[in-house]
Amino acid sequence: MSIASAVHNRHNASYRITKDLSQAQIMKSAKDEAENVQTSEKLPYSVPLPKLRLHIQNLDHPGASRFLEAVEAAKVLSSSATTVVKLLYISPAFSDYKPPPMRSVTLYLQDMDGVAYTKSSDLDEDHKEIHFSLEYIKNIKTSSKEKNHKSDLAGAYEIRGVLVHELVHCFQYNGKGKCPGGLVEGIADWVRLKAGLGAIHWKRSVPERWDQGYEKTAYFLEWLEGRFGEETVRRMNELLRKEAYDEKEFWDELFGKGVDNLFEEYINDLEKKLL
Repeated sequence: MSIASAVHNRHNASYRITKDLSQAQIMKSAKDEAENVQTSEKLPYSVPLPKLRLHIQNLDHPGASRFLEAVEAAKVLSSSATTVVKLLYISPAFSDYKPPPMRSVTLYLQDMDGVAYTKSSDLDEDHKEIHFSLEYIKNIKTSSKEKNHKSDLAGAYEIRGVLVHELVHCFQYNGKGKCPGGLVEGIADWVRLKAGLGAIHWKRSVPERWDQGYEKTAYFLEWLEGRFGEETVRRMNELLRKEAYDEKEFWDELFGKGVDNLFEEYINDLEKKLL
């Protein structure tokens, strides 16, 4: 079955606007996620995960202490990687979605500006590095209700959300290097959203462009999935594996129309639901 014909077998999935999460909902979700990390997640068929490593630049940094207290490093890394593989590659309908070959992912906790970024190592493309700011981890906000709680739920929630986003960059395809950065980042935040790990500052609002990136594009992808079925983003990733990205050909092959037309429909739908 071709990608185009399969996508146009639309599921009757309804698109709905979810309300912004309250702090209490975030804490409940964080608790659920923390409990999930304690269990051994298994993939429905064998997809070996790469070797996962942790390098802490400065153990005396408060961000390092918070990371080690909020999460169990080995479990949160393997659980987050499994989440990414499940959402990008594990399909009940198709078994030929395959992640790129990868030998290792090393998480570096270090003093740096910003939040996090992912790159290939100096060795080769098969070794990935995630660089995560210790200062950012230190400053993750904790709710007043959590002050007396033994577990750092807000820290665990945001740490896992960032890790899931960055691990997507290790596992996703990029259309032979031609995919717009906004779509690359949007897919990463779509996985984070789909995993129930959306950041507490995200708000569903009308974006300026479809490829604005991050949560703005993630919500657009969520709408596409609601309209064209739950295989939508997996098929996008698969086409980005097979072919160099060309905007017209990419969107026409997947959806039978251009991205500007789809985005216009999304905006019209979104504006009605936000009233």
